[in-house]
Amino acid sequence: AKFISLMTYQALWFSKLNILQDTYEAMIPAKVKRQMHEDNQRFKAQFDTPEFHSQIDAWLDKNEEDSRELLVASCWFLGESDSEKMWREYGGSNEAVAIKSTVGRLARYVLVPRDEHVSHLGLVSYVDHDNHQMSAYEAHQGHERAFLKDKERFAHEQEIRLVTLNIKTTRCTSMEGKPYSEEDVAGKNMNNFENPGLYVGVHLDGLITEVVVAPAAQDWFEKLVK
Repeated sequence: AKFISLMTYQALWFSKLNILQDTYEAMIPAKVKRQMHEDNQRFKAQFDTPEFHSQIDAWLDKNEEDSRELLVASCWFLGESDSEKMWREYGGSNEAVAIKSTVGRLARYVLVPRDEHVSHLGLVSYVDHDNHQMSAYEAHQGHERAFLKDKERFAHEQEIRLVTLNIKTTRCTSMEGKPYSEEDVAGKNMNNFENPGLYVGVHLDGLITEVVVAPAAQDWFEKLVK
């Protein structure tokens, strides 16, 4: 069904970080967060109002919440070849399809904004979330944290991902498969709060180098995909 969606919509699905499996997605590593919270306490001296003090205490939680809502990701398995584990975890059955591409093609043919402050392509780092160290500056950036995942649960994945802002553009497609017009994405219409992710347009002929069906798929299924 996802393959048919890709072919029909001519668009790649990007999920919001807050609906992905890893509950640590875009969260600030615990040790760093404690230190950042302590550092933020100095700002309270500048305000006498308890309301401001509460806002200061909530800064980091709000940063995490916003990042998980405002960033979307397309996740790929990185490897020279497929594996039984990959098919089992990502395919889920013998009636599964994989598409192959390259890092260069992902960068070129997925129509995310080319601004380096908006879109990022890279390897996921698998870390111990309780003890991982990063600078406060890095920890403040949602796109930096979007490339961290829990080592204990997900280190086997070998994931590469493309991360961009959850904002509608004319290069995106609606949930119903209709390309957005300039009017559709003008002003506040660019916000995508109501959807669990975003369909981003792609040049399929450039992106896909090969379509592969699951090794144990029956003959009828391969013919159907063809």
